[in-house]
Amino acid sequence: MMMTRKLFGQFSSLSLRAGVGVMVLVLAGCASSGDPSGQSDQAQNQAAITEEQRAAEVAAVLRAAEERARLEAEQAERETARQEAERQAQNEAAAQAERERVARAEAAVQQSREAESRQREQQARIAELEAEIAAARARTENVTAANGKLEEAIAAAEELLDVLAAEQLKYGTANAAGQLAEPLQKDLIADLESRKDTLKREAQALVQ
Repeated sequence: MMMTRKLFGQFSSLSLRAGVGVMVLVLAGCASSGDPSGQSDQAQNQAAITEEQRAAEVAAVLRAAEERARLEAEQAERETARQEAERQAQNEAAAQAERERVARAEAAVQQSREAESRQREQQARIAELEAEIAAARARTENVTAANGKLEEAIAAAEELLDVLAAEQLKYGTANAAGQLAEPLQKDLIADLESRKDTLKREAQALVQ
């Protein structure tokens, strides 16, 4: 704006100097066209009127030039302001676009972090479930093995019961001296007792 006013001042000064030069030329022309031996009053009056008309025309030209210069300066000032506003708008648009780009990038990073966190949580949960399943399978296998041991212990106990029942019958065949007709199977009974107890302990150990 200051530069526009400076240009306008320079143009106005040049216009004034040009107008003064024109007026000097006009006056010089009038002086050169006069009668050297003296003119009549009427001729002098006509010359003065013509000189005033020419001066008025020159002043009008100067005023018109100054008005054009002022209008051009205002137009240039408006154009400068428009360009400045456009530049500021472009800068603001670029800054806004950059802010939006940064915001999108930050949002993408945050979403990536959240996705990674969810993935880690899911992986930990999967590992936990797999461990629980493995433990349940192990317990099931242990229970199955314990049941097998118990079945074997039951079979040994039933066999021991049968042997003991048979041994009980032998006491009915004793003679007057108390001697049995058939000796007791003490080793078999001890073996069955030991086997039954061992299987029972193994079954208990599997389910603990």
